[in-house]
Amino acid sequence: MKEIIKLKLFISYSHKDEKDIEEFIKHIAPLKTKGLIEDWYDREIIAGQDYQDKIDNNLEDADIICLFISTNFLASKACMKEKKNAFELMKKKGIAVVPIILSECGWQDDSDLASPLALPTDAKPISSFQKSDEAWSDVYEGLKNLINNELKIKQLKITDDFLNFLQETELLSKAHSQKEKVVLEDIFIYPELSKFDDLKEYDKKISAEQLINDFYTYNKILIAGEDQSGKTTLCKKIFLELKKKNFIPVYISHKTYDGKIENRISEAYQQQYGTTPSHEIDKQRIVPIIDDFHFIKNKEKYISDLSAYRYQIIIVDDIFALNLKGKNSINSFIHFEIKEFNPILRNELIKKWVSLTDKKNSSNGGENTTYKMIDKKTELVNSTLGKMFGKGIMPAYPFFILSIISAYDTFAKPLNEEITSQGYCYQALIYMYLRKQGVKNDEIDTYINFLGEFAFLFFSKSKNEISSDEFNSFMESYLDKYNLPVNQDTLLENLRQSKLIGLDNFNNYYFCYQYLYYFFVAKYLAEHIENNKTAIDNIINNLHKDENAYIAIFVSHHSKNNVILDEIILNAFCLFDKYKPASLNCEELNFFDAQIDYVIQATLPYANETPKIEKNNRLSAQNDYEEKNSSIKSDGAMEENDEFEKELRRSFKTVEVMGSIIKNRAGSLDKEKLKSMFEEAMDVHLRILTFFLELIKGEEEQQAIIDFISNRLTIIIEKKSEERKSEGQKERAFSKEELERISKTIFWNMNFLLIYGVIKKIISSLGSDKLIKIIEDVCDKKNTPASYLIQHGILMWYNKNLQVDNIAKKINKNGFSNIAKRVMDCLIVEYCSMHKTNFREKQKIEQKFQIS
Repeated sequence: MKEIIKLKLFISYSHKDEKDIEEFIKHIAPLKTKGLIEDWYDREIIAGQDYQDKIDNNLEDADIICLFISTNFLASKACMKEKKNAFELMKKKGIAVVPIILSECGWQDDSDLASPLALPTDAKPISSFQKSDEAWSDVYEGLKNLINNELKIKQLKITDDFLNFLQETELLSKAHSQKEKVVLEDIFIYPELSKFDDLKEYDKKISAEQLINDFYTYNKILIAGEDQSGKTTLCKKIFLELKKKNFIPVYISHKTYDGKIENRISEAYQQQYGTTPSHEIDKQRIVPIIDDFHFIKNKEKYISDLSAYRYQIIIVDDIFALNLKGKNSINSFIHFEIKEFNPILRNELIKKWVSLTDKKNSSNGGENTTYKMIDKKTELVNSTLGKMFGKGIMPAYPFFILSIISAYDTFAKPLNEEITSQGYCYQALIYMYLRKQGVKNDEIDTYINFLGEFAFLFFSKSKNEISSDEFNSFMESYLDKYNLPVNQDTLLENLRQSKLIGLDNFNNYYFCYQYLYYFFVAKYLAEHIENNKTAIDNIINNLHKDENAYIAIFVSHHSKNNVILDEIILNAFCLFDKYKPASLNCEELNFFDAQIDYVIQATLPYANETPKIEKNNRLSAQNDYEEKNSSIKSDGAMEENDEFEKELRRSFKTVEVMGSIIKNRAGSLDKEKLKSMFEEAMDVHLRILTFFLELIKGEEEQQAIIDFISNRLTIIIEKKSEERKSEGQKERAFSKEELERISKTIFWNMNFLLIYGVIKKIISSLGSDKLIKIIEDVCDKKNTPASYLIQHGILMWYNKNLQVDNIAKKINKNGFSNIAKRVMDCLIVEYCSMHKTNFREKQKIEQKFQIS
């Protein structure tokens, strides 16, 4: 039994045409009597009700909007506003908009009104009919046909089986520890898309949500994406949203491509809706969504047959997208590509995942506890994606992000393996790929061993790809050394189909993702340390190169061999070894404390400056950074002519590697090793800080840099002054004393922010809630202002623990420099900006630290 649906009809008209509206209402009475429609126009507003709100609300709720067009309507600002809103609703929600032409006027010059089919037939004005009843009868029949079509569409219900498919999240459906089944609506975040112009050149970024909202402006859409980028998931979301907009989306996967497209669409329609036959539905409302279109053999024929439909969406892989130029059949499609998730989208996805639960009214311990969970998951994701340095080693798509989190949360490695929990995340993905291809559990070891040997071939030859001849030679030596219980062709096909290795059009083999190469070459090196000491030494001595830094981290995932760890510690010990670690005490910074009046003072956030706003600002900055970084070549490809720059980069990368090791090995390395690695890594950065402080300690050096800044300011001011004079504007003159003061302010704040930045870098590189006791022991032993700042910075960020009383007592003791106090002020203010703090807590901070 079909659901009885009554459509809401909104009447938009000029009050000068009210007699025509009365005639219209009389003639549509049978439609109202049958219960097909209920009409509304502004004469139904009761005295005392908000006039405009009532109109806007009824317009928003309408299923059909009738615009009664006349010279009066076109001359009315209110009517034209309603017209504009009506067409916006048509684009947004698929509402039917029907122009009804009352009299001769210039309606065809309005681009909105010229598009939809107008009534009466052929847009003949009602005033030109000899008999008005004949005109209104024509309008009645046209409106009745429209209502019947709209009702058929409204009554279409998605079948239960297909609705289950639309909500299915496949491998992630059972991946959450707090939710029995994860469905699409639980975790979906709209990706960003790259839009390309008619020449297939990059045009702009656009959200997939915006694409759906503007669907009426795009007749033919092509969406490309890499493997696991979420193409099918996006198809599902587009389907659901288009159905809400009164379209009839029909999803077709590559499994049903045989035969005529018309038959495939008809069959899919029946499976997905199962009620009204497709031939009774307006074909122009059907939207074929063709997933994995790149698998179709006769693409030109399919594109030609699809032209019978006004709207079309086809989904292809990134390889097909690369070959789009020159393909005439595809040129009429607007081309989009799915982008990797940026920091803002990753944060939204992680927040959704963290909040999932089957429990009703569950509490996770408060807002700051939630922030802690999100921050911890974010660091895990960024670290595993390889966002610590470089462009990353794993695509930042939802599948990878959520697989990382779920693998980490359900970490259950075999007892005889040394692999870390983060290493297990990579391994779990690899096993998942192989099992998806039907590889049996007792065969996986064969595949893993093969990939380790294969990766070492790339490493030993310093290549990103291996020719077919080199591969054949490798296979000969591999078969001489190892038994291969799996058919060679089957093994290679499974590895290619699972996207672990690829074979390009030039017959070169390659690893599909960087993390796969790093995982397997590191596994090989970890298992053959004695035979590869020279190679490992070379990696550790050249950590300024991204590849070496990543391999070193991955080796630590596979092994906790003391030889490797000791070599890394020794390497760190030699970095900037001419300098002592900075302490930031009064004696060391007395020259800087003398200039404290020039240094910025942190201020507590206002009540309307919420953590959410601050976090979004920082995520936006990270977005910009990653966007710019994506077009910069990696550090490994940079020139190394500057030895100092090389040494500086090597120092920072070494500390990142050491931080990654102690975070991942927090429970499997002995305490003394953890303390030794933490202290030496911290001291590398503090020695760099001493180096910079030595550069600015002398008054002559200070004045030279201040003079340089002043000269630059003078040049800038003169240039601006000339520009303003040419525009007839007056320019304020600066005295020499003012320029000197401004230059000193810039100089001393640059240096202060350098100190603050180094302390923050140590906190982020080495901090972890799993290392709190280790960090406290090391920092208490060192007992310097610098170590105290680091210790409490880590407690604030990783434990969400701000010890106001202890900090206030400590920093007021002898030895704590004013600059170190200012750094602490900044750390405290940053904590308050990023976490929930109430009025009393802020008041206490203000009193204890004199932070306004």
